[in-house]
Amino acid sequence: MLCEEVFDRFESDGYKLPYVFHKPKTEGFPVIVMLHGFTGNKVEANRLYVDIARALCSAGIAAFRFDFRCHGDAPLHFEEFELGMALRDAENAINYVKSFKPGKIGLLGLSMGGHIAAKLAAQQNDINLLILLSPAIEFREAPSRALQIPFDGEFYYFGAFRIRKSGLESFWRSSALELANKIATPTLIVHAKDDNVVSYKQSEEFYVKLASKDKKFVLLDTGGHVFSDYKVKEHVISEIVKWASQFMIL
Repeated sequence: MLCEEVFDRFESDGYKLPYVFHKPKTEGFPVIVMLHGFTGNKVEANRLYVDIARALCSAGIAAFRFDFRCHGDAPLHFEEFELGMALRDAENAINYVKSFKPGKIGLLGLSMGGHIAAKLAAQQNDINLLILLSPAIEFREAPSRALQIPFDGEFYYFGAFRIRKSGLESFWRSSALELANKIATPTLIVHAKDDNVVSYKQSEEFYVKLASKDKKFVLLDTGGHVFSDYKVKEHVISEIVKWASQFMIL
């Protein structure tokens, strides 16, 4: 199917956030809003989000990928980031996409983006599809992990990034697990056993608690946190397109 890729910005709480909108050249197309991970961006590792978006669009499903504030090409320094910013940006992205009058709206989230997607699916009854990739369902291990991260009294440092103490602590107070029984949306979860960032056990627990009657859990032997293997990535994309086509195509 012919697709158009629109590069632009939408407004979120006064900030202009960059996006790419992959649109099929049809009317009333369904849309999946894609939420990236912590320190990630709208392209994601190994161009994962680009490849997913183009595959979805080829199947007749639009994809809207954007940068949370403090990430990618978006305004603000990364060190100012707090989890609530991503939640607000995602809400505003959904509202913006609704202005195009899509047939249906779905959410896809990777890692932290999966956390945000799950929370929104529990809160909004007009989300028609949920896809979670290596989702960070909760952050119960974050406080103990923080003890291993360099801290100067104001900022935590990890790799080339730093974040304020209040920013990191904003994660500790958030859990999507307790909302699983409120999610009736058709849900696909994909996670790898060798993910050393977020344990696949979180996805298992969340899957069991999901209220949705239409749910699928794809547990991979390998792939790591962001499916860093060509064959694994292609398999993940295939699962996403099949699931989305089943529930999003009118």
